[in-house]
Amino acid sequence: MSAYSLELSPELTAEAQKLATENQVPLSQWLTSAISAKIEAEKTRRLLESYAKKADYEKFDAVLARVPDVPPMEGDEL
Repeated sequence: MSAYSLELSPELTAEAQKLATENQVPLSQWLTSAISAKIEAEKTRRLLESYAKKADYEKFDAVLARVPDVPPMEGDEL
């Protein structure tokens, strides 16, 4: 592991400490988990973007065109 000095605003530090306490973990562990979650979210976003670039939107539109234009079933309304 490596150490990294991190400057946070007092408000952000207090909120992070509150959440760490609620989760019964040290602040450093909570911050490591939060950073890991953000990294994974970014990886997922990039992966989905790569899929979107490869998508064939004409095929997608053709599939959607086959869906019947009927009212939703009871309970499925917006």
